[in-house]
Amino acid sequence: MSEKTNREQFKIKFDQFVDSIKQQIKDGIWAVGDYLPSELTLAERYDLSKNSVRRGLDQLVREGLIVKKSRVGNMVAAARPFEPLTLKFGYYPSIQNEAVLKELIERFEEKYPLIKVQTINLPYNHYSQTVYDFFQNDMVDVVTVNYNDFLDLEPYHNRMFEPLPENDEVYPFLNKGFAAQNSYVRPFLFSPIILCYNVKHFEEAGIALPDSGWQWEDALDAAERLTGGDAEAMRCGFYFHPLSLNRWPIFLLQNQVVFSWDERGETHVDHAGFTRSIKQLKHVVEQQKSGVNYLSDSDQDTEALFKAGKASMIMCSYFSLNQMIHSDIEYDIAPLPYSGDARTMLLMIGLAVNKRSMKKDAAKLLVDFLGSEESQERIRKNTLSLPAAKKTAEKTGGENISLPSRFKMFREIVPSYRLYNDLGLSFKELKEIRDELRLYLSGLLDENLLIKRIETKLSRAVPLMAGERGKEQ
Repeated sequence: MSEKTNREQFKIKFDQFVDSIKQQIKDGIWAVGDYLPSELTLAERYDLSKNSVRRGLDQLVREGLIVKKSRVGNMVAAARPFEPLTLKFGYYPSIQNEAVLKELIERFEEKYPLIKVQTINLPYNHYSQTVYDFFQNDMVDVVTVNYNDFLDLEPYHNRMFEPLPENDEVYPFLNKGFAAQNSYVRPFLFSPIILCYNVKHFEEAGIALPDSGWQWEDALDAAERLTGGDAEAMRCGFYFHPLSLNRWPIFLLQNQVVFSWDERGETHVDHAGFTRSIKQLKHVVEQQKSGVNYLSDSDQDTEALFKAGKASMIMCSYFSLNQMIHSDIEYDIAPLPYSGDARTMLLMIGLAVNKRSMKKDAAKLLVDFLGSEESQERIRKNTLSLPAAKKTAEKTGGENISLPSRFKMFREIVPSYRLYNDLGLSFKELKEIRDELRLYLSGLLDENLLIKRIETKLSRAVPLMAGERGKEQ
C-alpha cells in the first residue's frame, strides 16, 4: 500500500472520528457538562493512535465544543461549534503590563481561531459604575474586577455576573475573598502591600537591610539616615502616597481598628486604637518632609520616584515591581514594618462574565484560559505579578526576567494578609474617611475633632444600600 493511500485512509478515519464526536454532542448523547471517554478508549474505539485522538480533540476545543480540564478529562462545553465571534474584554489599564495581556490574548486566539478578543481599556475612576453601565448594555462580555469594585457592585451581583465554578487550583484565601452567594469572580492575580528598598542606598549609609521584625520606628530611624544628599543626589528616605486607599488603611488594620453601628445607626470605633493609628500615619507622613508630598498624586508617582533613585524605601505591591523590570536600580523587598500586629493589605484582581452577554460560552472559555496553568505560567515567567494559581505562583525556575532575591517572601507572610472590609467599612465609607484625613494631615483638625467628624459623617439616618457596608456588625 502506498504512502499516499495510507495518508488518505488515515485522514478518512481521523475525519470520521471528529465528525462522530461532533454528531454525538449535537444529538445530546454527550450533554454540556459531560466528560468524553478517555483518550485511550477513544483511540481503541476509532482505531487511532492516542496522539491522533489528541489532535482531534484539540480541533473540538478550537471549535468551542469541548474544554480540557487538567487531570480530569475532556468536558463538553457547547452543543454546537461557535460561529466566528468577537468577545469584548474590559480591563484595568495596568493589566497590560501586570499580566502580559497582549501575549495571553494572542495565545487564546491561536487556540480558538473562531474567537477574536477586542480589548477595552476601562478608566480607573468610577470603574464599578462603568462596568455596571457596560454590562447593562451588553457592551462588554468579560471584565477584570478588583476586590474594591467587587464589593461596590455587591447589590447587583446576581443581576450582573454569570456564576462561575470555583477554581480549586487558586489560593483558598482568594476564593474566600471573592466569595458571595455564588462564585461570580475567578481569581486572576494578587499582591500584598510590601516594602521595596534600594540596596545601594542602604550599603552606602552602612545600614542593615530591612527584615520581617522591623517596627515603624526602625523604618523611620533608617529613613532619617537615608534622607538627604547633595543637590544632585537629594532623596527621601521613605515614601508612599499618603491618601492611597490601599496604603493608609494599613495603619488601622495593624492596630485592629474596627468600625461598628448600633441599632440607631450611629457609628462607633475604639477611640484609643484609632488615635494611635492616625498618629502613627501622620508621624510617617511627616518624616517624608513636606516638599516631597507635592511630587506625588498617586501610587504610580511614588514608584516613579523610587525608580528615579529619589526615594530609598517605598510602600508598593508586587504589581508595582513590574515598573522595575528594565530598571538598573538594585532593589529588594521585605515585609511591611508594623506597629501592633504585623498586618498588610491584600490586593486581588479577578475575572467576571456578563450575565447578559450573548456569548457566554465563549466568555467562559476566555476566563478558563486566563486562569489555566499555561496562562498563569506565562504571567509567572514574564512579570513580577503573582498569579492566583498556588502551584504556579510558588514554582521556581525558567523566569525570563530578574527577580529580587526575596521575591518568594509573599508565601511566608500570608497570615498577615487583610482586606479593607476587615475594618468593617465599605469602600464608599473608606473614601469618606480619607476626605477627613486630608484635613487632619494638613493640620486643620486634631485627633478628637477628626474622630467626631468621622463618626458623625458615617452615622446617617438613611441606611446604605445592601452590600455597601463591607461587614455588618
